[in-house]
Amino acid sequence: MITVLKSISTPIIWIIFLLVVSILLLRKENKQSRLKIGWYLLIAGACILYFLSIAPISNTLVYSLESQYQPPPKEDLETLDIIVILGGGIYPPDGLRKSPEASGTTYSRLFNGVKVFKQSSAKVLVLSGAGSVSNESEAEVMKNLAIMLGVPEDKIITETKSNNTLEQAIEIAELFPPSENKRIGIVTSALHMPRAVQAFQEKFPKKDIVPIPVGYISSSPEYSLNSFIPAADAFMTSTDAIHEEIGMIWYHFLAWGQ
Repeated sequence: MITVLKSISTPIIWIIFLLVVSILLLRKENKQSRLKIGWYLLIAGACILYFLSIAPISNTLVYSLESQYQPPPKEDLETLDIIVILGGGIYPPDGLRKSPEASGTTYSRLFNGVKVFKQSSAKVLVLSGAGSVSNESEAEVMKNLAIMLGVPEDKIITETKSNNTLEQAIEIAELFPPSENKRIGIVTSALHMPRAVQAFQEKFPKKDIVPIPVGYISSSPEYSLNSFIPAADAFMTSTDAIHEEIGMIWYHFLAWGQ
């Protein structure tokens, strides 16, 4: 069910749906009213595709999320008991790839998270994520990298059951009950941080959660004529931002239903 919801919440699905319906309505044998609706849907699909594919729109969508949390000061890092790094996907063994590898998102979170861990007072580093594309979990792939980056193995705990952010919060709460009043630093991409904080604050007191955003991708709003030429990377960035917004709405819905 969740997989289906993720699929239909993707902008490219909306665009394809609008274009297919518009083509069906624009057949010559249709009535004038249907032809008119068909043109409206065609224009709507084209506009959505264009606007989500230009830098000013994609950057604005990303900035609206990334600007909500800033990296914490050193004083906050010195109060942490635990640091949790949330996985962001892995590439499974396939084709020329002989073993699972961390995605760019996961590696960014891990590399920066390990750096923060070494600067903090935290005694435990939790690596969270099951992954569903490999026999080896995201957490285990991250653990291997963390050890290579100099983190002692006895300081690492892997959480290998969760498949999404909400489940990660639930599993971390099982490992470290909120009643223990542990100060937990959450490391994830700045774009993903608002949704992660929302999920973790459902399980932990707000004062015990310290957001540690990493991997910022928004840029200064300095645009040229080229910025208004559609680009695939801008569309992908817009898609990621919309995915986060829809995820937060879904979490609100789940919380309301409880």
